[in-house]
Amino acid sequence: MLVILAGAVAAGLTYLQGADSPPAGMQARGPQHALAVSMITVTPRNVPLRPLFLGQTEASQTVEIRARVSGFLESKHFEEGGEVSAGQMLFRIDPRSFEASLDLARAQLASARAEFARARSKVTRYTKLLQSNASTQDELEQWQTEEQVAQANILMANARIVNSELDLGYTEITSPMDGRIGMALKDVGSYVDGSTGGLLAVVEKTDPIYVRYTVSEQDILLARRLALSGKTSQPQQSQMRLALTLADGTSYPYEGRITYTDPQIDPATSSSVMRGTFPNPDGQLRPGQFVHVRIDGIDRLNAMLVPKTAVIQNPAGAFVYVVGEGSTAELRKVALGDWHEDQWVIEEGLEPGETVITDHLMQLAPGLPVQSSTSAQAGPGEAPTGSEG
Repeated sequence: MLVILAGAVAAGLTYLQGADSPPAGMQARGPQHALAVSMITVTPRNVPLRPLFLGQTEASQTVEIRARVSGFLESKHFEEGGEVSAGQMLFRIDPRSFEASLDLARAQLASARAEFARARSKVTRYTKLLQSNASTQDELEQWQTEEQVAQANILMANARIVNSELDLGYTEITSPMDGRIGMALKDVGSYVDGSTGGLLAVVEKTDPIYVRYTVSEQDILLARRLALSGKTSQPQQSQMRLALTLADGTSYPYEGRITYTDPQIDPATSSSVMRGTFPNPDGQLRPGQFVHVRIDGIDRLNAMLVPKTAVIQNPAGAFVYVVGEGSTAELRKVALGDWHEDQWVIEEGLEPGETVITDHLMQLAPGLPVQSSTSAQAGPGEAPTGSEG
């Protein structure tokens, strides 16, 4: 038992001592011939920064179609799930009771007008009789009051007509916009109650269509820090564009723009909601689809790039080999940033003008002599051709 414990302790000490050491294959070796490798010279340059987020499509406008009067549904005039246009009739409620109400209101108006004409005639007559002392002042005032009442009745009758015409018009339920309509929530013959909502269907506008996506608090802070340090450009929101990749990997043919940024961070998710607006003339996008949203228009300024093949990653961190003094390989720990195509953005660990080795990494070791395998040096950010190790 003591032997086993002693072995375990020795193994643990060995692990701790080697935790910060380069991984296997990076230790110095004895004198060797110069190894032919591909190299690049690190040159700062501006590259597009294209952050990617998961988003979901939603209708740009959603309208609930509700009954505004009560009655029985007489007919339906659309195909469920199909396209509808603004002003198109969707439902019709039995109009007969509303037509009768309108006729009654018109008859009441005619009656009020007749009463008004009679009262005005009486006022004219009693005014003349009072001048000849053939009537009293009280009689004249009584008919003047009757005239005012009749005039008020005319106003009420006109209001009833307007209200009855509105109710009759509400029996024809039309679409307020172009869009796609869902299922009918009431069948023909059903009674709908306008006073309790009377939801009949929902119309959604999908051209243009919205794409909602969330940006984490960490990404917001990183973007602000890079901008303040001068490492990224700061275009206006109107200058940025959005691109979509669909669930099957295909690119959406239309680009969008940012139209809403939530001013708050949601404490439940530590993220902020953003919304883009995209043209959708052919209906390719439908509400509820999951998409990847890419923001274009932001540049990473003076970025130092190395090919992904030049980076070694392990639990101790990320490393690259640079050509040091005497044309020997020197192991350098670096801090990685974002990807740009097939290259890493190096945040820390490299200086402009240094030479990075891009291949044969498994054959290298610190202090090993190296030489270029090509006669021509690669341009900024380009890996020269050469054999891969």
